[in-house]
Amino acid sequence: MKRLLFFLIALPFFTSCEDYLDRVQDSAGMQEDEVFTDYNNFRSFQDRMYQDLLHYLSPGDYSYIAAVSDEGYMSSDWETLPVIQNGDYLRAYNTAQALQFNADGVWGSWASIRILNISLENLDMLENASQAQIDQLKGQAHFMRAWYYYEFLKRQGGMPYITRSFSASDNFALPRDSYHETAMNIVADLDTAATLLPTRWDEANLGRPTQGAAMALKASTLLFDASPNNNPGDDVSRWEAAAEASWDLIEVADAGRYSLVPSNGTDEVRYLTPEGEQSIQFASGFDSIFMYQPTNSEIIWENYQASRYTDTWNVFSVPSLAPGGVIQGFSPSANIVDMFETENGLPISDDPDYDPQNPYVGRDPRFYHSIIFNQERWTSQTGNYMELFEGGEERTGQPHYSFTGYLARKFWARNIDQWSGATAPNTHVIYFRLADILLQYAEAANEIGGPNYSIPGANLSAVDAVNRVRARVNMPGVASQYLGDTDAFRERIKNERAVELYLEGKRYFDLKRWGDASDLEHRAIYGVEFSEDPSQPTGFSINRTSEPVFTLTFGERHYRWPIPLEDATIFPEFNQNPGW
Repeated sequence: MKRLLFFLIALPFFTSCEDYLDRVQDSAGMQEDEVFTDYNNFRSFQDRMYQDLLHYLSPGDYSYIAAVSDEGYMSSDWETLPVIQNGDYLRAYNTAQALQFNADGVWGSWASIRILNISLENLDMLENASQAQIDQLKGQAHFMRAWYYYEFLKRQGGMPYITRSFSASDNFALPRDSYHETAMNIVADLDTAATLLPTRWDEANLGRPTQGAAMALKASTLLFDASPNNNPGDDVSRWEAAAEASWDLIEVADAGRYSLVPSNGTDEVRYLTPEGEQSIQFASGFDSIFMYQPTNSEIIWENYQASRYTDTWNVFSVPSLAPGGVIQGFSPSANIVDMFETENGLPISDDPDYDPQNPYVGRDPRFYHSIIFNQERWTSQTGNYMELFEGGEERTGQPHYSFTGYLARKFWARNIDQWSGATAPNTHVIYFRLADILLQYAEAANEIGGPNYSIPGANLSAVDAVNRVRARVNMPGVASQYLGDTDAFRERIKNERAVELYLEGKRYFDLKRWGDASDLEHRAIYGVEFSEDPSQPTGFSINRTSEPVFTLTFGERHYRWPIPLEDATIFPEFNQNPGW
């Protein structure tokens, strides 16, 4: 039995139902009508559709996505990662560790689509549910169908949009819809979901999609549909639709539903120099978007179940700092580090005050919230400084250690290490937050009319939206020298997304939709080299590595992931993606 057919028909109702029935007390003898007539039973059955959600803090999920873009290099020796980094996506489908690729991950969400389609077909059987409860069930099903097709769209492109359950007697000639057709089907589902979902859930149901989540997913889908790699004719109406959808949500946010988490004073980073320990003050608050509180005003939709996970290790940590368990050894790239501007609001290449031999002073506050640099004091042990020079404790040259001279701080609370024994705080696995939507609006508005363009009915220009995101961390607005035309400002928007959304599962897909992922500057992953030199401010001479730490394989065919071979050959109509 081919895998896609398995997902579509070999998970018949009673197979899925039995999985649920096993968890229901005294379920022996329960019949189909007992599942779908009772609200609690129905919801438990439908909730199986959430099982295939991925998240970027899982070692098998988005952490791999960070390592197949210019966000960094992962030195893990797990079997899957080298396969993916070398571009052999077909082979990766058959490995067990990368849920982005294998049958239990994204491609396996066909099973969830079947579950939600079955639930939609049986809603009229419910006998003890209020209209509000019925609307919530229906809205969640439409949303999750849109979500899984959005996941397909970002990877494989257009897919047959299945809105009913199949039986073995059905015709399985399933031609693939185009990218644009699939995007429009997703939008239709989301428009329905937005009319049915609540604006908020109670605490017991946090993580279920809301009306705002449906609006965010719609805006993102339309942005992908408008982007150059998916809109070769540069149809401006697609940009207009994306900008309008983003603005609709910004209006809802500005009415009081969402807001950017503000900076609350200053934070401090300490680091060792030949003159002793020095400190840098920077705007605090950015890290509280991702940690500490059960929820916050900026989050539009998150994987709440994953967000409640706490442990003393972090997916981006290294063995010298963690107490054991799964250690990936992720190293942020010098490519990304160099994208963090100076505190003057300029790229490091354009700021005369920037000193490449004292590069960690006077940077965008988000740099300090995102990156751990050489000789920074980070752990709970006083006097323990990060040795990220070659041969240092965190850069031994062995798998799972830093290979670039940097470590990732984002999502890693201070003093969560093998010495403190403390458990990590709630760490949010966010799919959509307000800053992302503001940057989406800015991108679409800029493509329509340039940096100062506001769509009809909006009181926010493209540059205003970017500056709102920057102001939250006390960064100055985008410098006027980059506001002369659409092209110049486009590069600043791309840069802003790279630093604001670092390690949030966005960068790889951004590079793909822009058509930039195959460019060498995004494939060649660089680090920094340190040569001990007491005359330098940091005690080291610092230079970018002369050769890449690693060069990713990414060609034209990688813009569309392959369909697993056993599924692509089921029917002539189900076409494989080009190059595979």
